[in-house]
Amino acid sequence: MLQDVNYALRVLRKSAGFTAAAVLTLALGIGASTAIFSIVNAVLLQPLPYPDADRIFALNTVWKEKGHTTPRLSGGDLIDIQSKTQVFDAVGLYTGGEIGLQIGNRGEFSTVYYVSPDLPRAFSVKADYGRLLEQSDADRAALVSRGFATRMFGGGPAALGQSISVEHRSYQIAGVLPASFEFPRKAEVWLAAPPPRLWNQNRTSYSYYVVAKLRAGVSAEQARAQLDAVGARLAATFPDSNGGKGFAITPLREQLVHRVGATLWILMAAVSLVLLISCANVANLMLARGAGRSREIALRAALGAGRWRIVRQLMVESVILAVAAGILGVLFAAGGTAALLRFAPDNLPRLAEVGVDRFVLLFAGAVSLLSTIVFGLVPAWQTSRIDLREALQQGGARGLVGGGSGSLRGALVVTEVSLSVVLAIGAVLLFRSLMALTTIDLGYRTEGRLVVSTHIPARGLEEYLRVAGSFDRLLPEFAAIPGVQSAAAAMGVPTGRYGSDGSYFVEGGATVDPPNSGFLLASPGYFATMGVPLLRGREFTARDQYDAPFVAIVSQALARRSFPDQDPINKRIKCGLDQPDKWMTIVGVVGDVRQDSPASAPEPELYMPLLQHPYYANEFQLVLRSNVPPASLIGPVRKRMRELYPTAATNFTTLEDMVAASVATPRFRVYLTGAFAGLALLLSMIGVYGVMSYLTARRTAEFGLRLALGARPADLLAGVLRSAAGFAIAGLLLGTLISIACGRLIASMLFGLEPTDKLTYAAVLLAVLLMTLVAAAVPAWRAARIDPASALRRE
Repeated sequence: MLQDVNYALRVLRKSAGFTAAAVLTLALGIGASTAIFSIVNAVLLQPLPYPDADRIFALNTVWKEKGHTTPRLSGGDLIDIQSKTQVFDAVGLYTGGEIGLQIGNRGEFSTVYYVSPDLPRAFSVKADYGRLLEQSDADRAALVSRGFATRMFGGGPAALGQSISVEHRSYQIAGVLPASFEFPRKAEVWLAAPPPRLWNQNRTSYSYYVVAKLRAGVSAEQARAQLDAVGARLAATFPDSNGGKGFAITPLREQLVHRVGATLWILMAAVSLVLLISCANVANLMLARGAGRSREIALRAALGAGRWRIVRQLMVESVILAVAAGILGVLFAAGGTAALLRFAPDNLPRLAEVGVDRFVLLFAGAVSLLSTIVFGLVPAWQTSRIDLREALQQGGARGLVGGGSGSLRGALVVTEVSLSVVLAIGAVLLFRSLMALTTIDLGYRTEGRLVVSTHIPARGLEEYLRVAGSFDRLLPEFAAIPGVQSAAAAMGVPTGRYGSDGSYFVEGGATVDPPNSGFLLASPGYFATMGVPLLRGREFTARDQYDAPFVAIVSQALARRSFPDQDPINKRIKCGLDQPDKWMTIVGVVGDVRQDSPASAPEPELYMPLLQHPYYANEFQLVLRSNVPPASLIGPVRKRMRELYPTAATNFTTLEDMVAASVATPRFRVYLTGAFAGLALLLSMIGVYGVMSYLTARRTAEFGLRLALGARPADLLAGVLRSAAGFAIAGLLLGTLISIACGRLIASMLFGLEPTDKLTYAAVLLAVLLMTLVAAAVPAWRAARIDPASALRRE
């Protein structure tokens, strides 16, 4: 075997051009597939980095008849689950997000969650410094991350005992958690939640995310049985709010990654096609090289080498190529993974765990080994099938491989073309879907809108009312800034992080299984500032104060669902946001908006005045409509906010950037599938070029004779192009059939398109056909310009 390796190294060194081309082609496929696998492995395959991660579950609310699930529980339901089940070691709630907090006399936004003491214990996390939360810490203690402690206080020990203020409530830092603990994602501060008696216990308001850890020895089925029993009891006791409602547990890893799982597996499949095309290209190179070595192989056979001995020698060369390509591919993968992380959408979970670890290296090794079999074995076997007499009669450079070589090379080209067609069709479908998302009518306008996320500390009804009342002065001041056309405030700007949802009730309507809608708050002038059309009635005005009759505005979708063939104006409605017993009179109907993202269908929305729901008025988004670049307004707005509210936390963005961020995952898919499709087409065209060059070289004598007998160069050119077209058409047909069969895999990722869209198929097939003919044109042109005498002399 050592002799085979030494001989293979000498042969490959002598064919430096072939070796470099084969290694580079294969390394591109291995590197791309390994880079994508590094993300798939970290996000989808590896267990969560917590002890007993398989026992950590998320608790969800399920509406059985509708088949609808929300990843949250109401406070009342959660209290019953905690008291009436015995299958969990810990049941921890969390709620929050990016919240304004104050340290000393300055405010800033951080990722803050209110948590119950059981949440850290569900993950078996231990504090680096200090201690975890206790039941007696409710509403007065906090945990912070290692990074937050270092950034704000200079280190973990220095952070202990320091105070953080949220809503004028002071929390003393009791412990510093390790940098590796980031649940919920990107959390930096964990505040001890209020005691259960102070939770929002309205059973139609789903305010809390819940994580539970199963007791040792308890199965998920046993937990589901107990949750079903609790759900049945609550449905019987509270039919208005819990009728038809139940609870479910989902493995936490599945809950975290289910939104991105399909995208990552599709990308893995796409890059696997690129790897197969790379292997097919290298196999074609091996066949071409085998043709040139037929005399050498024939001499070895004549001297007594058996077929398996020759195959082994050729396979050793393939293994060396694969090992070199694998090493280079890992280097490509390291750089590719870093690039992918820069382009990855912000909502992709577990990004901090992505890297080239031992599992990724094992994958790269396995791919290299598999590639050896794919691109090496068949060409090696084909090369060993020689006719000794014919091969020994040929010149060294003109030796021939067994008769099936040409057919095999053609089959490999057809395979390459078909796989590149599959990738190209998928990439174009996803691209056109993204274009549809970016041009869809959102129901509001995005251009020229600056969005200022603002948190003003407040505590107690009096302070909340004072903040809400300040809008009468605040909004006109911002509207007076040069370049600002109008200003408004809201809790629930589309694609933003604020908002709520839950059940609502129509006066005189059904009280069992009530419908759901979004709950949004708005100031006067909000709809005009956002460009949301007012269809009937009026907007909110400064008269809609806390002590005035409560009013609401509904979206067209809610009006259609709850008031079919009726005028909803002056009808009464109530919801479980903060004042569930107060009826609100509907005073207006506005157009539907795509609230979560351009891909989300317009849902029923219930708008309420910020001034009448002051407990949300201190954490709002200010929207400024301008006729100047929005970024130019940041300085004046920040300055004025500091003057008005020195300890307020503010963040600045534009509505256009918010909408763009909401389609980050589709854009990520398009970027990667487009890149893979482009690489696949390039490799396929190189394969077409190589095969056509090989075939025309073998037919040199034939072309010379035909020209000598009077054939026109154009006839030879047309003949070569017809051969290339034959390969292309076979590949196009096979690729079309595969694409149709696999279309359902990306159907859920398409917006406004069917996976069998005729225009997409026609455009891709025509483009690939033209590219194939262009790739074949150079060898065809060379064939048409052969000098007959020279060709016949060489033969």
